[in-house]
Parts: sequence; C-alpha cells; structure tokens
Amino acid sequence: MKNASLKLNLLLVLAFVCISIASHAQDETEPKTLFNNSVSLSKLGFYVNPTYQIGSIDEATAHIFGVRGGVVLNPNWTVGGGYHWTVNNIDPASEPINNLYLDMRMGGAFVEYTVWSNQLFHLTFPLMIGVGEVEMDRETSNDTNPFGEENFFFVEPSAQLEVNLMKNIRFHTGIAYRIVGNMDYRMLDQSDISGLTGVAGLKIGLFR
Repeated sequence: MKNASLKLNLLLVLAFVCISIASHAQDETEPKTLFNNSVSLSKLGFYVNPTYQIGSIDEATAHIFGVRGGVVLNPNWTVGGGYHWTVNNIDPASEPINNLYLDMRMGGAFVEYTVWSNQLFHLTFPLMIGVGEVEMDRETSNDTNPFGEENFFFVEPSAQLEVNLMKNIRFHTGIAYRIVGNMDYRMLDQSDISGLTGVAGLKIGLFR
C-alpha cells in the first residue's frame, strides 16, 4: 500500500511538473501578431499632418495640398482621415477647349504602419482609401460648375522616410501611388488620374 501511495504521489508531482513546463512553453511560443501592443486610452496619441504632393495628371503637373489627422494607437499603428486638393490650374493635354483648367479633390480614411518610430530615422507606410472628384472650369467664367463633375474611388499606398525633428514634430518624405477606379470625364479616364507622386509633410502632435 505504501509503495502504491508513493507511486501515486510521484505521478501527481510529475504530472504537475509537466503541466507547469507545458504552460510555460505555451507562453514562450505564443504567436506574435501585428497588434501585440495593446491599445489603452491613456496611451493614445494624435497628430495633424499638412502634406504636399507633386505629380502628373494627363501630362500636366499637379500640385496637391492636403491635411490629415490621425490617432496614434501604439508605436506602430495610426488611423485617421484626410482631405487633399489641387492648388494650381491644371491644363490636361487631352482637353480640346482652350482656357480650361482641372480641379481635383480627394478625401478618405487611412491606416498607417510605422517601424522603429523611436529611432531618429524610421519608415512609415500609409494607405489611404476614399473618393475623389474632378471638375473642369473656365479661367474667365463666373459659372461655378459649367462642365459638371465626375466622382471616383481611389486607393493610395505610400512608402516614406520619416525623421524626428523634435519630440512633437516629425518630417516625412517619400512616394505614393494613386490607383483610381473606373471613371470617364470628358477626355479623361482613370489612367490619366492614376499615377506616382512625390510626398512631403510635417506631423505635429503627441506621439506615444
């Protein structure tokens, strides 16, 4: 009986040790995810981000100004929204009527993934999704909308290098590629609006 009781106790101790080891191993091998950093309201940050883009629309140079606002969930992830608009008179090459210029406006939501954010130089990858609008206007006309307008859907991924200028100010520059969904406006289609742009801007805010 004593031997049986001793064996039973040894088995129980061995089982406890095995369970402990297995539990510890499970913790060590817990799958890593992109959202390992938990979101806490006390750790949220934010920023305001004026931006400038330069690119081409139907062989004409387009200067695009924008403002984004984001909520910094953790050092890697930011979500927010933005609005962009052209600031120069764009003269599309395919437009047959003289003295016309193109306006473009875009707005939407974005998600941004940043790596090594605490380093002086680091990388950031914003992805913006939204809707836009193009409209032709006469340079000498008082009509607010003589040629109608056309809306489009767009997706714009970016890759940028960012530098921490100060604790609350960051400068970024890089490239973006605007992908426009099917559209048809006068002589323009989606291939005329889609394209590569250069991007630069400042982020001003509270980075956690």
